[in-house]
Parts: sequence; C-alpha cells; structure tokens
Amino acid sequence: MVINANSLSTRLKTKTLTGQVNTTAALRHIAIWLLLSLLSMNQSVAKSVTVPQLLLNHTDSYGNVSLRRSAELVLPDPLVVAGNLNLENSQIRQLPNSLTVNGNLNLAYSNIEYLPAQLRIGGYLNLAHSKIVAINEGLQVNGDLSLMGTKLTKLPARLYVGGNLYLANSTITELPQFLFVKGNIYLGGITITHIPEHAQIEGMIYQ
Repeated sequence: MVINANSLSTRLKTKTLTGQVNTTAALRHIAIWLLLSLLSMNQSVAKSVTVPQLLLNHTDSYGNVSLRRSAELVLPDPLVVAGNLNLENSQIRQLPNSLTVNGNLNLAYSNIEYLPAQLRIGGYLNLAHSKIVAINEGLQVNGDLSLMGTKLTKLPARLYVGGNLYLANSTITELPQFLFVKGNIYLGGITITHIPEHAQIEGMIYQ
C-alpha cells in the first residue's frame, strides 16, 4: 500500500486543527462553567455576609453581641454568636430557629416566650423575669440557668444544668424526673415537696 506524503500531511493537519477546535471548545465550556460557579458562590457569600450586617454595629471585637433595650427586629437564621448574646430588656419577640451562642445568653426581662428548636449555649442562660412560657425538652445549659420571676409552672422531664439552678419567685412546684444539676438549686421562697428518684443534684438545695 502506497501512502502519499502530501495526503498524509494534509490529513494530519486536518486532525490537528480539528483537535485544536475541540480542545478550544472544551476549554471555553469549562471557562463558562467556572465563571457561573464563581458568580453563584459570590452570590451565596454575599447573602451570608449581608444578612448579619444588622448586627455589625452591635458586635464587639470579642464576638459579643449586645441588643440590650433594642427595638423589635428579626434576627438572622441560623445565627452563630462567637461570644455572649445580650437581649436583656429588648423588644425582640422571637429567636432564630437555629441559635448557637458560644458564651452566655441573657434574655432577662425580654419578650421571648419560646426558645429555639436548635439551641446550643456554651455558658449560662438567664431567663429571669422574661415572658418565657416553656423550656425545651432535653435542654442543656453548661453554666447557670436562672428562671427567677418567670411564670413557668413546669420544667421539662430532661434538663441538664452545668452550674446553678435559680428558681426564686417562679411558680414551679416540682422538679423534673431526669433533672441533672451540677451546682446548687436556689428555691428562694418557693416550696418543693418532692425530689424525683432519678434526679441528680451534685450541690445543695437552698430554700
């Protein structure tokens, strides 16, 4: 079989050009895909950065957020606070469905009635004199839990308190079945007539 050199050269050039065209087209598609991906990522980042902007002027260099005595507003959801979150005496009525506070959560004298479904607290939880009407089942508070002056009549069956539990001037009359308190319980005038069999209180109970 005889192969013409000129014909072979032409074929090779054609294949090379075709390959270059296909490669260029492929690279173009990849470039367009990357551009669209970057635009999408930028939009997502913009949203995640823009939403918490309303807290920018209320956040210090340690990650503490203070909205004490603030007017009613809608907080970002989910919300993660690196330090403490202070909503004492604020007009805020609802917390984000997912809330993580690595420090303390202060809701004293607030209008909060219910806690978030997904709540994580690194420090204490202060609900003193707030409008809270229910505590989440299985709530875990690593620090103190203050329910002083609230209208709560019942605590959840499972409740973990890593510090002290303050119940003074509340309307609670009994302790939950699976209560765990690492510190003391301060009743402050209320009467508890029975301590459940499975309750664990490592500190003292003070009247």
